[in-house]
Parts: sequence; structure tokens; C-alpha cells
Amino acid sequence: MDAKNTSLKGVEDYISIFPKDVQKTLLRIRATIKKAAPKSDERLSYSMPFYEYGGKGVRGRLIYFAAFKKHISLFIIPRDADLIPKEIRKYHVSKATYQFPLDQPFPFDLLEKTIRALVKARDESSAQSKPASKEKSTVGKDILAYLKKLSSKDMPVCELLTTIINENLKKAESKVWHAHPVWFIDGNPIVGFSKQKDGIRLMFWSGADFGEAALNKRGEKFKDASIFYNEISEVKKSDLKRWLKKSEKIQWDYKNIVKRKGKLVRLV
Repeated sequence: MDAKNTSLKGVEDYISIFPKDVQKTLLRIRATIKKAAPKSDERLSYSMPFYEYGGKGVRGRLIYFAAFKKHISLFIIPRDADLIPKEIRKYHVSKATYQFPLDQPFPFDLLEKTIRALVKARDESSAQSKPASKEKSTVGKDILAYLKKLSSKDMPVCELLTTIINENLKKAESKVWHAHPVWFIDGNPIVGFSKQKDGIRLMFWSGADFGEAALNKRGEKFKDASIFYNEISEVKKSDLKRWLKKSEKIQWDYKNIVKRKGKLVRLV
């Protein structure tokens, strides 16, 4: 019972392909989500029902659900893990996935409680951010397109990195540069990530001077430093926020490196 390769036009079509007993559960899941998040937008994404609230693209992703042969899965973006009620965490199996066996009653009350908690957090975040909206950076369409092309394994890590970077480098501009997402301040590259054989490489152009042991992959010629991630759980938000703060205070001038014939000069 996997709709991954099925051509579907909407959530109703998705639900209709399953046996009647599973349809009944899926319909109630859908109704529960709509009840708890009535203003959310519903559509299919990756051939699964998906709900968006409090923003577009990466920032707005609220929850997915999908049915399989022996279970139903909910997919909740890992950055929201702290908001999820403790009672539902026992169903967590990996990254953003929560599984509920089909031979057991589905906990609709916990689902509603979870969605309400997520919606409340989005509403509070939106209210707090309104006064500073002019200073808030936005994710470019090219980066969103880049994220959509990633595999299901790489996407959660990259989406989380995008969200945290964007929320903490408010004066930065972002774009896909040399085929990878990069954030700039006044045209100077600050931080970016790329898919490599060792995982997702997060690189700070001036990171060698941050004094951070975790940024242990150093460039040989310049001042860059990196860390690799393969799992969402490896991304430590407190560390990343600290590095991003340092990235604004410690900058080497890569913008004019060609003019200086490869010589780096400290900016700040």
C-alpha cells in the first residue's frame, strides 16, 4: 500500500487507493489535522498528503502523512521536535518519521494535540517576527528548487540548515552559487552547504578563525572550515547559531580575492 509511484491529483485520490479500513483511518487523520490547523494549505508533495502553515516553502512545512503495508507514518520536520508532546515521541523511529501500526488504534487525540502545539508555535513566531520583517532574509527560489531536487536522505539535513542559517543571518542574501546554496553579506560569501561523498558539508568561509573544534575540516590555502552531517540528529542548533554569530563578526575578504591575486585580507 505505497502510493509513491501512483499518479494522483489530490488528497482524496491518495486516500481512495487504500483498503476501506485504512481509508477510514486516513480520512480521520485528515479531518483531525484540518480541525487543529484550519488555515493550513493542503496538497500532495512527494506523492503524500502535506500541510503547510505559517509560511511558504521550507518554513511552512507542518506535517505529512502516508500509509504503508503495516503502518501509517507521520512526517514532522525535525526542527519542531521540541514542540511535540512527550506521549507521541514513543512512535518516533528516525529523523522526521513517526510510525503507527495498522493493527493498533491510531492516537487521534495525540495527533490533534501535536498539530495544535505546532500551530501555536508558528503563530507566536510570526507575531514576534513582524516588527523586524524588513530585516529578515528570505530563501531564494533557486535555493528552494535546489532543496526539492535532493534525495529523501539528504533533504531533512539541508532543510534544517537552510532554516537555521536564514533565521540567524538576517542581513544576508542567499543564492545558489557554483551549484550550491551560499549566504553572502555585502557580497562576501559567509556560509554554504553542499552534497559530497562524506555527507552534507557545511562550510564557513572564515571558519578557521572561529576557534571551534567541531569545524575541523580546514582548507589548506584559505580560511575556510567545515563540518559534515549525515543525520538530522547530528545538527546541534546551539553550535550552529554560535558559529553564525561569529561569521558576522569574523570575515575575510573573499569578494575581492581575484583582484588581490589570491591574497586574503581580514575585513572584521
